[in-house]
Amino acid sequence: MHVTLDNMFAFLVLLLILVTFMGYIIPTAYLSFTMVREHQLEEVAQAIMDKVLLSPGIPEDWGDILVVENSSQLYGFGLQKAGGFMYELDINKILRIVNVGNYQLPSTVRINYFRIAELLGLGSTYGFSMRIRPALNVSIHATQNTQGNKFISTVDVSVKTSDGRPAIGANVTVLYIFMMVKKQTVYSPNYTCVTTITGWDGKTPTIVFEKPVEAGFKPIPAAVVYAEYYGIRAINSTVLGDDTDALKGTIIGNHLIVDYDLEAAEVMGAPHLLRIVGMADPPYYVYFSPVVEAGYNPGEAGWVINRGAFNHRVFNVTGPIDDDVVFILLPVKKEGWPHARIVAFYRPPLDAGCQLGKVQGNIKTSVLRRMVKIGSFHYVFEVRVWRWGE
Repeated sequence: MHVTLDNMFAFLVLLLILVTFMGYIIPTAYLSFTMVREHQLEEVAQAIMDKVLLSPGIPEDWGDILVVENSSQLYGFGLQKAGGFMYELDINKILRIVNVGNYQLPSTVRINYFRIAELLGLGSTYGFSMRIRPALNVSIHATQNTQGNKFISTVDVSVKTSDGRPAIGANVTVLYIFMMVKKQTVYSPNYTCVTTITGWDGKTPTIVFEKPVEAGFKPIPAAVVYAEYYGIRAINSTVLGDDTDALKGTIIGNHLIVDYDLEAAEVMGAPHLLRIVGMADPPYYVYFSPVVEAGYNPGEAGWVINRGAFNHRVFNVTGPIDDDVVFILLPVKKEGWPHARIVAFYRPPLDAGCQLGKVQGNIKTSVLRRMVKIGSFHYVFEVRVWRWGE
């Protein structure tokens, strides 16, 4: 009897020791293992950021549409500007991967995200996203009205830091671009430049622009806002007022790519070009350049990127486009339209990025951010990495 009780007591003590051991060791081991995996994820994210920001890729000028036409011709991925400084990015490379809103390129020239993951060594183990946004949050609020033969725009600008605080005392320059269009006639765009300073709330005093309008012409105003705050420079661009007559296009190099709806194209006929384009180069000026329809022979513009699918048209700017050009306006006309319309090209987009897959549930991610430059302007580059198996 005593032997049985002793054995039972010994068994209970052993069981208690075992439970205590498992309750302490297993969570500790799991925590250590989890920390190691999270640290490894951070190392992967850091390696990706370094490769993307400090390497131009192979070939170095792969952002040029005529150099790399598809993913199979890209052998190394990087966004650095060839021959540029550290953390200076190439705008044409950024525009080749953008998939935000209306800025997405045709599939024939957009770099495949699976190819990017392969070149970055991620394979099927990791998902990733890259995002580029201005280092300052510059917002524009405008109203328009017509008084007699005058078109009046009032513009209010707000500038905040990347963490949402008002940028007090920021220098702000507003380029007000004004076009008048009617059928196939366009008045050469003119522009006005106004410089001011933000107050304690990060907002500028209201700025008023007045322009004369001739009877029968449709006014189309636009604004490019340049802000500088303790050496950090950022921009924002927009077509003001009712932008239903403003289309959006994409740009690679000196190629302006306009997307036309296929059904509308069949009903209304081919687009016709008004041969001038206005390019905003903040903070102080806009310049104009002739454009021509791209193609190896007349009427072949669609072949440049479409291989025969004509829902896109490509136009070439005949002069050089400066790296600091952030906004381009192109007047176009199609048969059946009562007047010309404007195509707005945002270069670069205000919130650009690409993503492979979607983060769901409680998947752990590693997020790194770094300030970079595109031309003379500052942006925040963000890379996010996660494991598919978690």
